Amino acid sequence: MKQAVFKRGARWRCRYVAVALAATLALAGCANLQHSPPAGSMQVVPHAYSESVDIGGRFTAQFQRSAKPESWSGNFTWAQTPQATTVTLQSPLGQTVATIVVDADHATLTQSDQAPRSAANVDALVEQALGWPLPISNLRDWLQAYAVDAAGTRILATPATTATIATRDGWRIKYLTWQDDNDVGMQNVPKRIDMERDTAEAGKVAMRLIVTSWQAHTN
Repeated sequence: MKQAVFKRGARWRCRYVAVALAATLALAGCANLQHSPPAGSMQVVPHAYSESVDIGGRFTAQFQRSAKPESWSGNFTWAQTPQATTVTLQSPLGQTVATIVVDADHATLTQSDQAPRSAANVDALVEQALGWPLPISNLRDWLQAYAVDAAGTRILATPATTATIATRDGWRIKYLTWQDDNDVGMQNVPKRIDMERDTAEAGKVAMRLIVTSWQAHTN
């Protein structure tokens, strides 16, 4: 009788150990699942600012002229060095519409069949010539995902950034999509940037930039 009771007790102890072991393994599995990164996720590595870079892409701009809606679309090239920046705006067919050259002292804008215009402030010069604001001075930062927000803080947007960035001069910036290695050979640089601003002269200005080429250079 005592031997039978001992055997039953041994069996219960074995079952208890087995159940406890299974529970421990299950908890360990849950812990691993909770701390494992999602499939396909990767660490975002911020890129350094490039003083010398060539960027190309497409743009669209919607604005008002004489209270009537108008729009521009075409291609752009952006050639930047520490000394100067040259921006070329082209029609969808590749014809040059305007060329803007900015250096440390002044800016010059040239349009077809017109004499070049120069001014100390590039943004004021471009808005006067085109009839709507194109923030060239800010795009040196924005094209590389850097921006200064309304509080004056310089920030770097990343693919994890989802909020709209409001700037001190009234622009609202949204980074919608980002490059990968297959597109431009560099990670975590913008692919699509949406910008908008309310103005007295041109109404609500809405712009979209699509970056299709990117080449940074060593200074």
